[in-house]
Amino acid sequence: MNFLIIAILSALLQVFAPWWVIAIVPFVILLWRPSRSAGSFWAGFGGIAVPWLLYGYYQHFISDGALSDRVAKIFMLPNGVLLLLVTALIGGLVGGFSGAAGYWVRQIFRKHPVPLSTHTS
Repeated sequence: MNFLIIAILSALLQVFAPWWVIAIVPFVILLWRPSRSAGSFWAGFGGIAVPWLLYGYYQHFISDGALSDRVAKIFMLPNGVLLLLVTALIGGLVGGFSGAAGYWVRQIFRKHPVPLSTHTS
């Protein structure tokens, strides 16, 4: 569920906000909604990487690969499809680490019972 919330919200916000909103969305969602440690990373990773990959593929498809192939040449990559994969990987890592950070901040502020000492002096 966190994956879908992150994917939809980040895709909508990227229309109006700068690119770095991809770091804020997973952080806030996984700070707000509980998850496991590894699950928070993968929800953030997938929630950002999948929309970036889909939108990149859409742009690649409508331009018949011309746009992505030209940008790939700038970065000395062999083709535009590899550029799309690298872009999704970088965006996914930003989202994944941001989601993990949101989880860890949630753990800091979670109320833990204070254990009583079992030693008597």
